[in-house]
Amino acid sequence: MKVTGVETFPIAPPPPARGGRTWMVIRLDTDAGVSGYGEMMLLSNPFRWQVVCAEIEDLVDQALVGHDPYNAEELFDKIYGRTGYSHAPEQTKLAVLSALDMACWDIVGKDVGQPVHRLLGGAVRDKVRTYTYLYADDEERDLERSLGALWLDPACAASRARHYVDLGFSAVKLDPFSLSIGEKQALGQRVPLQFSPRALSTAESVIAAIRDEVGDEADILVGTHGQMTPASAIRFARRIERYDPLWFEEPLPPEDMEALAEVARATSIPITTGERLTSKYDFARLLTCRAAAIFNLDVGMVGGILEAKKIATMAEAHYVQIAPHVYGGPMITAASIQLSLCSPNFLIMEGVERLDGIYDELADPPFVWRDGYVLPSDRPGLGHDLREDVARRLRPGSPGPSLVRAH
Repeated sequence: MKVTGVETFPIAPPPPARGGRTWMVIRLDTDAGVSGYGEMMLLSNPFRWQVVCAEIEDLVDQALVGHDPYNAEELFDKIYGRTGYSHAPEQTKLAVLSALDMACWDIVGKDVGQPVHRLLGGAVRDKVRTYTYLYADDEERDLERSLGALWLDPACAASRARHYVDLGFSAVKLDPFSLSIGEKQALGQRVPLQFSPRALSTAESVIAAIRDEVGDEADILVGTHGQMTPASAIRFARRIERYDPLWFEEPLPPEDMEALAEVARATSIPITTGERLTSKYDFARLLTCRAAAIFNLDVGMVGGILEAKKIATMAEAHYVQIAPHVYGGPMITAASIQLSLCSPNFLIMEGVERLDGIYDELADPPFVWRDGYVLPSDRPGLGHDLREDVARRLRPGSPGPSLVRAH
């Protein structure tokens, strides 16, 4: 079996675009008539979707046309180790590789009639626990503005936490600092910064209000998107330890893992990081530094399913748990479910609410969410295909698909 070509599916989810403003799904085709889907994480990609399509098509033309999809290790070596000035983890090439690897695993699973998790050791659980961000209940088209108002308001945040717990969630997440840092929070600083006393107090009040509302019915996950200095992170962690969050996520920018280890040693709250890291080599450094108790790796960023499984296994040997980051579309979601099913050290998986709405429209079959858990599909491969008619309808700004075929 050989890969013959690729089709790219850039998708613009309708407002308020929970899960990202643009998703990038691909379909790899083979000479055996078996096709597979994959998706790359775009959140860290600095390029417009048209450029990303061209990058995918160029890499497939160079490295994948004629490739046997069963050879996952060879694929990683071709793209990570043999394309140009190589052997450096970075967010563009590794994200494209992630989508290609996913699609190859989908092809292999379909070819042998087995779901991917059975090819990676088999399931150790029959369902996957998920959490969701707290989202506003309105139809605000500007998602960032909507979340900024919600996450900085103790009463509103507590009310939305109660809403999601009543739906069946056992964990909810928020960033109690504004995504767009304002002058009242930063006082003239640039990231990483010391948040102002008012910003720290507001954040503490929000966490306290949520804990008071939900009690021990749900975990609280605190994210900060890498905005703080180590000293600022420690100050904030000491304020919120009494509310027993499940984790304190990415308190610092991801570059300095030794600095993150300082924060980890200074607080009883588990430190989570990894959504902006791109390879097993990055995560090996985290383990060496003992900088995190939980890895929220993104299967659409770290090189795909095989690399994600390697990272999970490394983490398992150090009693570090994984909590897959899922801020994207249906195929990153599907791949993360497969990884979660077969990883003994899995803790919880991110999801956008109950994975309904636009996910229902794009995923075939739709995801099944019940009482805080995703129930896996019994179909082979990733368990879900892309509804290409819907994806084409949601293509941003330009009609028609983009195609690369064997010469």
